[in-house]
Amino acid sequence: MQALPPKIPASVSGHGTQSRRHSLDWSHIGLPSRETQLRAGFVPSAAVVIVIFVGLFFGLTQYTELGTNAQEEVDRFYKYLVDVNIMVWIGFGFLMTFMRRYGYGAVALNYFASALMFLEAILMIGATQQVFWNYHRTKIQIDIALLIDCAFCAASGMIAFGAIIGKATPTQLLWLLFWQVPLYALNQQLVIHTFKALDMGGTIVIHLFGAYYGLAASLMISRKQPLHGLDNPKNSGAYLNDIFSMIGTIFLFIYWPSFNGALASVSAGHMEEATDAKKAAQFLSIVNTLLSLLGAGLSVFATSALVGGRFNMVHIQNSTLAGGVAMGAACTLRLTPGGALAVGLGAGAISTLGFQYLMPFLDRTIGLGDTCGVHNLHGIPAIVGTLVAGLAALGQHPDYLEHDTGRQQLGYQVLAGVVTMGIAIAGGLLGGFVVSWFNPRGDDPLTVPELFDDGPWWEHQRVEPMPISTSIHLSNMSAHGKSHHNQSVSVGQLNPIREGREIAVSGVPATGQRSVGEIAVTMQAAPVMASSAPVMGMHAAAATPIDTPLFADGHAMENAARPVQPMVAGAGNV
Repeated sequence: MQALPPKIPASVSGHGTQSRRHSLDWSHIGLPSRETQLRAGFVPSAAVVIVIFVGLFFGLTQYTELGTNAQEEVDRFYKYLVDVNIMVWIGFGFLMTFMRRYGYGAVALNYFASALMFLEAILMIGATQQVFWNYHRTKIQIDIALLIDCAFCAASGMIAFGAIIGKATPTQLLWLLFWQVPLYALNQQLVIHTFKALDMGGTIVIHLFGAYYGLAASLMISRKQPLHGLDNPKNSGAYLNDIFSMIGTIFLFIYWPSFNGALASVSAGHMEEATDAKKAAQFLSIVNTLLSLLGAGLSVFATSALVGGRFNMVHIQNSTLAGGVAMGAACTLRLTPGGALAVGLGAGAISTLGFQYLMPFLDRTIGLGDTCGVHNLHGIPAIVGTLVAGLAALGQHPDYLEHDTGRQQLGYQVLAGVVTMGIAIAGGLLGGFVVSWFNPRGDDPLTVPELFDDGPWWEHQRVEPMPISTSIHLSNMSAHGKSHHNQSVSVGQLNPIREGREIAVSGVPATGQRSVGEIAVTMQAAPVMASSAPVMGMHAAAATPIDTPLFADGHAMENAARPVQPMVAGAGNV
């Protein structure tokens, strides 16, 4: 009969009142205490932002004077505000739940960050449009059209969030997105009011700006962090996660025509003097966007099967929406139905190829960790859409344009795209550098096991140990003086040492001499069985799926042959 494993002392685990699963789970040993970091970093940051918001809302804002037009304002805009909010809070939130260990962060931090950016945008966009330019008012007047603009700003922030998700702490995320709002407001003013670019659906000001701001911030945040990209085993999906992510995709697909046409209507008071182009703008926005989305859906499935031999869920979740991005700038133009369909077909294929080839290339060569692939869904299709609007303008009646000729419109479309990318990249690099460098409390940066994991931040969650192959991979890079994207890997990144404890990224100790009393975690030899965890990212024919945690719940945990045990050098089992 096999002997029972020795009981782990509560004094060692520090969780004597926890469940048996937690008493056997040593993945948290040696990792920083994030509870302290949240209380001392995130909470004061949020408090400062809240105080600023309350003061400025009381002092600088008021509701607009509508009079008899109040109901018309609601009828004209409120439905579209709801549709855009559904895209921001449900669509983008659930789209990012594909990561098997970051579902809480994807939905809930999206919830928090969208609310943060929405409120700040009321102040920043309101001040930009009404105080500094255009109306020169003394107070910001809040109406539903302004709220839709603010929801667009939040959408741009969630696009940027997709590039840094899982790699930034909540405090870093807060300040990065806080910094994005004034840049967004400034860029929107330049693109729409100064350059007079065609961009009713936000191809330039929302998608292009958000994508390259997030990519630049991601490059700065993760420049010294190994395994921040595609080679991290936690940066991957699982069966149920991918289904939840498809919920976000379908919500985005359904409401994208409303997103592009939300502000394209004409008020009843201006209907008589409005041109036919202005009267048709919302209709054209809806039908052009829908046809483009449908075209992208067809081309993505075909392209995915062509390049991979099978359908790839990442392509389906993301690239099928590229038609909506690419049509945002040209949606108010009088395109032919075939032309709108062709834009979607091309955008879907280009986005799929980006996921298949360009994304791994950039990750491998320059270390551009793009967690959700926003470059392929938003960045590249936005560049395509900017050019589509400019080229389509060449054959349009001047009433459909913002400039006198199609050639002028094309020039300003290109100028708007270049300026947007410049502001976004410069702002993202600066913001990413500041949040990764400015650390007055000396908070620990995210360690390798904490990347793409809800464990550090959420109640009742633990950091999942990495596969053993990760330790071997990083140890080999460290031994040869190499690491991911030519960065040096320090011992602290591989095996964080806190209070005399050490743990390797996989839950097994790194090789080498240890001093007496140094505590490590090791995996005891155990026979391969169906309930055991995968080793080195591989498993036998009867083993559990690849996305099963190293320490499973329930029956598998209770019947594990030899659980993780603490080891003291030279003293055997505790």
